[in-house]
Amino acid sequence: MNRQFDAQVELPSGAVAPDAWDETYGLSLLLDHVISRDKEGNPASCAGDFVWWWTAYHPRGKRAPLYFYYWATRLDRPESIGAMDITPEREARIRELQFLMTRVIYFNEGKVLGYGSLANDKLPALHLIARFAESRACAVRDVLEQQESLDALIGTLPDYLCAKFMSLLTFLGNRDPVTELGFRLATPKRWQDLYDRAKDHRDNSRQHAPLPTRIYSALINNLSQELDDIEAHKDQLIGALKEAIEKYVAGMTFGRELVERFGLCDYLTRRGLEISLFGLSAAITETFRICKLQIHVFGGMRDEEAAYLPYHCMEPIAGAHGRKHCLITGITTKLSGSRRHRAKWVTTEHDGFRAIRLAQQCASLIYESIGVTPSADEKAKDNHPLFPSVEYLPWGRKDLATLQVAPFVSAFSGASAALKSRLCPVIEDADIEELEEVDPFRAWREELEFAVGNRWPLGTHQLRRSLALYANASGMVRLSSLRRQLQHLTREMSLYYGRGSTFCKNFIAEDPKGYKKHIAPEWQEAEHEAQCLAFVREVLNSEEPMFGGAGNFYQRKKERGEVMSREEIHKQIKAGRLAYKDGPLGGCLNPEPCNSIKGLNLIDTVCATDTCKHLVGKHSKIIQVIRYKSAAMEHIDPASITYIIEKEDLDQLERLEVAWRSQGVHAAPPVGDKHA
Repeated sequence: MNRQFDAQVELPSGAVAPDAWDETYGLSLLLDHVISRDKEGNPASCAGDFVWWWTAYHPRGKRAPLYFYYWATRLDRPESIGAMDITPEREARIRELQFLMTRVIYFNEGKVLGYGSLANDKLPALHLIARFAESRACAVRDVLEQQESLDALIGTLPDYLCAKFMSLLTFLGNRDPVTELGFRLATPKRWQDLYDRAKDHRDNSRQHAPLPTRIYSALINNLSQELDDIEAHKDQLIGALKEAIEKYVAGMTFGRELVERFGLCDYLTRRGLEISLFGLSAAITETFRICKLQIHVFGGMRDEEAAYLPYHCMEPIAGAHGRKHCLITGITTKLSGSRRHRAKWVTTEHDGFRAIRLAQQCASLIYESIGVTPSADEKAKDNHPLFPSVEYLPWGRKDLATLQVAPFVSAFSGASAALKSRLCPVIEDADIEELEEVDPFRAWREELEFAVGNRWPLGTHQLRRSLALYANASGMVRLSSLRRQLQHLTREMSLYYGRGSTFCKNFIAEDPKGYKKHIAPEWQEAEHEAQCLAFVREVLNSEEPMFGGAGNFYQRKKERGEVMSREEIHKQIKAGRLAYKDGPLGGCLNPEPCNSIKGLNLIDTVCATDTCKHLVGKHSKIIQVIRYKSAAMEHIDPASITYIIEKEDLDQLERLEVAWRSQGVHAAPPVGDKHA
């Protein structure tokens, strides 16, 4: 009986799998083998097609081609490739690539692959091999089975493709050269070089930059002002568009006078939009973009997760003590391979829900124009996105071909220059200095996009990282304007994303393997990063001498020039061998719970007087503590037990201050100076 090999690919619910691969095919590529099927189960692509359509297997149903035109630099449209481009030699190489891709799909030993892995990892590596083969006027197989050619190819690889190429070579090397591959893969001499380059690229890949606090604050305030302006003109905008739709459908002519009659000329002009029908459409698109950005700021979700939110995505839940929890419900594909998975994010009523309601009002206009009512039913709600494309308006280019409406999907980089100038402040030198504090090992001033005088190059994932980093660094972002707007959010997000969170446990328990792709590990990784940054700033780069057990230790190391690298610090913190926790007298490097401080004593006096090995003491800190403690004692009855206990602590602190000062520290004015 012949063996059948099933396709090892992610299949969304209801999708029909590609046909199984029969072992009787041997080492041949059966051109009429059905390699993909559409949603109804009809053949979508055969193995011999130059484009394999994977749309039915895409987790969000997006247009999903796998192109085998390896020589083309732009593959937006398959019809752009002419018949003259496909020479017999190129067609032969395409067949080789298609054969190798069938190995990936059918012989991957249980490793299920999504469209992203095939389109972004496997296929680019195959294209690169074919382009190299074309440059040498040889076959793909010749490159792979000849060591000299394979090493030469490795030498031409860009660093970002090294890891993907290693993965492909490892996979092909594990195939049986007689029954599965048809040739024996050469063993490259440059394998170690390939490995080192892949590792260096991974280690040196720049993270998304966190927003400096001034820019973060300005962005939130600017978004709030944008929403205020939109809400003030919302009725006029929707009224004008409703009338425009009615007249357009009726075949009536209209123009600038409609915009003028609804009093929108100044509104559109200020936004850099045309005073026309298309200017009204562009105003809706801009509204969607602003609302989506607001949801990112007050939700922490990924770009695609926000773009594909359903129209009915708000889920208010009554909590204890009458408190209302505001949840956004949507879909993520990051928890279980490429499969769609219902997810929830915590937001606020005033900020997150406000943006959603505004987007719903604009979206309702588009849905009404095509005769659709967004469904709240769990099985159908994802067919109606919160941000439908304005191309569905009667003068647009989209027709409602299916029950599922396509969303407006565009990165912030596609925003107009006018919107960017209203939202993103110009970078100042103080912002770069703050970034240098956040990551002193990155050459911020050499990166042109962060040059002083440029507008901040905003990306949505920066907001995700900033939320995790700042919340972990301080619990609440220190800027008062941010604290007012994020206080409720930060409390909820700490419940949701932090360790021990009820929401997070339920969310991850359904797919523990997907945990690493959720924001929770980013949140926890940010905790390590925040401690690392604090250690660099407060210990390695400390401008004043340090005291205490750890303080003296690192002070001596600094004087000898023995400074730890950031990588070593981060490694030790992540491994739990080192920590940095801010304290009243400085910092504590103890990665374990402290057993020295007992009862209600909030000041680590015992640590300081007993020369705790974990304490990094600062003279400026002890001066501040003495001042505050002295002021507090003025309100305590001198005859009380409390006063006696507090006086003992104060005496110890003052003796310690003298001891630290006697070692040559003059970081602050004398204790008695009331004007300090």
